[in-house]
Amino acid sequence: MAITRENVEYIANLARLDPKGEGFDKIAEDMQSIVAMVDQLQELDLGDITDVIDTERKNAMREDVPVPSYDKETILANAPSVECGGVSVPRVVE
Repeated sequence: MAITRENVEYIANLARLDPKGEGFDKIAEDMQSIVAMVDQLQELDLGDITDVIDTERKNAMREDVPVPSYDKETILANAPSVECGGVSVPRVVE
């Protein structure tokens, strides 16, 4: 599959990116090299390879044991601004 400048411009538009000038050409070259590497993987013969399953492991999950938590004062000790028992942050939406 060939990656063209038009493909890159379309993807950049979807991602709301705006590469300047020759940026599209460089991105197209990079994407083409990635696709070429994936195509090399498609050439591998994996017919004789079986799935590896770890049958010795019984339970990979740890026990769900409650542990003591930090108190609120310790957690908020380094906060730049505390208000009403929580971290106060600047408003970003008008």
